[in-house]
Amino acid sequence: MIRRIFISTSNFTKFSTKHASIESSQIFKHICQPCLKEVCNFKSLTTKSFHNANFTDFLDLKCKRNGHIFQNWFHTSSRQRMPLPPVLVLLIKPLAKIGAAVTGRSVRLWFRRLSPEQKSRITSNIKHRWYIFAGCGAALVGGSILFYVSHLEETPVTGRQRFIIFTQEQINKISDSEAKMIEEVYQEKYYTKTDAPYLRVLDVAKRLVEANPELQPFDKWTINVVKDPLVNAFVLPNGHMFVFDGILQLANTQDQLAIILGHEMAHNVLGHGIEDLSYGRILDVFIISCIAALWFVIPIDSIAVISHWLSGKVIQITTKLPHSRQMEKEADKVGLKFASRACYDVREGSVLWQKMDYNQKLLENNFEGKLPEWIQTHPDSLKRARHLDFLLPQAEEWRKEMKCPALPDKDPRDCFKIISQDIENALLASKTGQNLNKVPQKSSIFHK
Repeated sequence: MIRRIFISTSNFTKFSTKHASIESSQIFKHICQPCLKEVCNFKSLTTKSFHNANFTDFLDLKCKRNGHIFQNWFHTSSRQRMPLPPVLVLLIKPLAKIGAAVTGRSVRLWFRRLSPEQKSRITSNIKHRWYIFAGCGAALVGGSILFYVSHLEETPVTGRQRFIIFTQEQINKISDSEAKMIEEVYQEKYYTKTDAPYLRVLDVAKRLVEANPELQPFDKWTINVVKDPLVNAFVLPNGHMFVFDGILQLANTQDQLAIILGHEMAHNVLGHGIEDLSYGRILDVFIISCIAALWFVIPIDSIAVISHWLSGKVIQITTKLPHSRQMEKEADKVGLKFASRACYDVREGSVLWQKMDYNQKLLENNFEGKLPEWIQTHPDSLKRARHLDFLLPQAEEWRKEMKCPALPDKDPRDCFKIISQDIENALLASKTGQNLNKVPQKSSIFHK
């Protein structure tokens, strides 16, 4: 969707630790040795030390358990997407903010230069004609409420009320322009329609569309699969779908890819791009008003600058980011519904978001903690995994409506629990500089 669509291309970063270097081959040997026959078959890895190894070398892992195959691929590209705003946002919005600051400051300086008699006269006139100012304020507030209420629309699928001021035609024009810019950036990196990655995305997209009337017809979607390690996928409001190599490697099963595409296509169906731009316009009016008031009231320019910056951050954290997380959660649920009705194994959604969590930790080289959720555009990955698990009974009902076959007895989440524990052990050992060959196996889950 438009609010987080474009990220500059980034290469794989190097994985490093603050402590001792450990051979990656030793780590995987340590993890797999107790359960080689039962659980894991690993790709051969080079013996590059941890501080020189690519992250994909570290977690290029195949696990085969009771006939179900999992392959965990992680890359270090950001999964967040930044938009390429329309010219209106690029030019008018910053100029309006500058104009508000200049106006507020100019009025303050003008008022300061007045004589005491002139200031007294102005104050007296305001007090005697308070009803005029009160009436204008009431009219402004009433008109704003009327404008807001008259532009409320019902969200497709979920029925949630939201504020919309743009038309679909306007948003499509913005999306067409954005799609052209993205295509120019990656014009030499697209897979052809006969390449395996493209066919893989095509297969999932067709199956989702055929099972969900909200996504039809199929020809409204345009698929673009990009040869780039970016861990990202998005769908513009005009139906242009962009899927990158990084997300294909992380979402290594068709079920996981269905969760990703279902989520992104849900953003499109729910009109989150239009909603986000409309919501942004409300915030812009409020922010511009605050800027003018701050520069008028605060007598020192340096303090006004700091207050200006802080007010923007406070408004973003308290209004825009919660709204963004709300839309992400809504798209998670609707995307799960799309994948369920297409008869995919929706238990893979929980696995996918746990993998996203590991990807984020290693991207930030932070194994002890991460940024608090309240300053992020997306909900916490582990919370998203738990939310999808919570929705599984409802997903089962959606599957029954489509007469889908029963889910396999082997739960993909069980295998990932084994893998995740081994990854955590390896990370802890690497951080503390332990020799993995000498770490005791008394509490190993493989010996239960």
